[in-house]
This record gives sequence, C-alpha cells and structure tokens, in this order.
Amino acid sequence: MVSVLSGFVVVFAVIAVGYVLGRTGVLGEGAGRSMGLFVYYVATPALLFDRVTHSSAAELFSRNLLITGLSTLLVGLSFAALSYLVLRRSPADSLVGMLCASYANAGNLGIPLAAYVLGDAAAAIPLILFQVAFYAPVTTTIQDLLTSKNPSLLHNLVISPLKNTMILSAIAGLFVLFTGLPVPSLVEQPISLLAGAAVPVALVVFGMGLAGTRVLQKGEVARRDVWLAVLFKNLLHPLVALGVGTAFGLGGHALLTVVVIAALPTAQNVYTYALRFRTAETMARDTGVVSTLVSFPVLVLISVLLV
Repeated sequence: MVSVLSGFVVVFAVIAVGYVLGRTGVLGEGAGRSMGLFVYYVATPALLFDRVTHSSAAELFSRNLLITGLSTLLVGLSFAALSYLVLRRSPADSLVGMLCASYANAGNLGIPLAAYVLGDAAAAIPLILFQVAFYAPVTTTIQDLLTSKNPSLLHNLVISPLKNTMILSAIAGLFVLFTGLPVPSLVEQPISLLAGAAVPVALVVFGMGLAGTRVLQKGEVARRDVWLAVLFKNLLHPLVALGVGTAFGLGGHALLTVVVIAALPTAQNVYTYALRFRTAETMARDTGVVSTLVSFPVLVLISVLLV
C-alpha cells in the first residue's frame, strides 16, 4: 500500500508543477498545446512501441483485454440508453455521452499511473489497444453516419486510423513482437529516450491544462448530464470492472490493475471527437475536467481497499 500511495504522491507532485507553470504562464502562450502534441504524436507512441516490443503476447492479449473491453462496453451502452430513452437526448448527443462515460484517458494519464502506481506502464496497453483499434473507429464511424450527409466509411475505418501514431506504433510493435525481428540499437535507443519523456511531460501538460479552466457554467451545459457521465465513469465503471474481473477469476494485483484502469477519467480525445462532429462539445469538455478531478480520490480509495 505504501508503494501505491507513494506513486500517487509522485504523480500529483509533477501535475502540481504543471499547474504552477500554467498559472504563471512562464512557458509562454500555447506551450501546453505544443507539449501536448509532442506527447500525443511522438513520446507516447514511442513508449507504446517500447513497451509492446519488450512484452509478450500472453501479457498483452490476456484476460485483462477482454475484461477491459467488456466492462467499457457495458458502461458505455448503459449510459447511451439512459441518455436516449430517459434524458431524451439525440442519438448523436447520446453517443458522445457514451464516450464521456466510458472512454478512459489511457494515454496521457493511464500510462503515468500504470508506471508509478501499478509498477508497469504496459498495464495500460490493453486499454489503449481496445480504444484506438476498436472503440474509437467504431463510434466515430457511427457518429459520421448520424451527423454527416456524406459519411465516409473509408475515411473512418482506414485513413483516420493510419494517421494515428499510436495505432501505427502499436502495429509496428506487434509486428516486431510476433515476427521476432530484432530492433537495431540505432533505432531502439532514440525510441527509448523519447519514451522516457512521455510520462513526465504528459503529467506536466495535464497540470497546465487544469489551470484557469472554468466548467459547469450555468446556461452553457446540462449539468445533470455531466454529473451522470462522471458518476458512470468514476464510480460505475470501476465497479463493473471489479465485478467482471472477479467473475473471470482475477484477484490481487491483477484485479487491482483492471479496476484502476477502469477508474481513469474521461479522455480528452472525447472532446476532440465532439468538436469534430459539432455535437455536445461543452459536455465532453466539462466531463473530462470534472471526472479527472473526481478520479484522484477514487483511485486512491481503490488502491487502499484492493492492495
């Protein structure tokens, strides 16, 4: 338990540094966005490739992947049904709400937490693979069908994934893993250096993003929708993962892993999807911020109870 709590202290300390940098503006205007793009397009894909190539197929395609995917879909579909049938939101808005309630921040926050709290950055890889290879392409394709007069299945299923450096790095890593091809040191060492930047820079950027953010403004967003999505993401999702994981026979650290991963807050990607389709943008933004703030005490509580 001490090591887990120590991990949270490390994470919070680095986030606090980012928050101070954001409040003071010492890095200049637009620094957070530039650093975030570096993390998203370069450092995190490098870390993903590094971890995949140093893992085994059994570690990656374990019960964790099945449990993660199943619990995510159960929570997401439940919220979509609630949003559409009870709250009377449109199908497009309900789909964004589904992602708000179940699409986790696996890259920017999941990898750092997995590294420092669970002791293995690879613990977040099953969630990343599920979300970037299945969940995001399928839901954005459906959203395209719902909102566009000329939906492009080719763009959503083929072109968009091939522009995502996380997907490309995962494909490359899996190719190396299954073929057994050696990675030349002149390639492996730069990737390793870039991978080392992913965790600390992501946490600093995250802290910068929290500085000066105003959410739940009256008249701008349906607060009930946001709080329901937060309830589903921060509380129901880890409970469902706990139930599914227990049903599949997980226990100890393995069970802690799937529950912590499920308790991660809503990903910023959801906001970008909402902006792209001009649907429920404010809800996606506010849910991301609120669920992130709520996730900290929830994750600490989970770690204390399950360690």
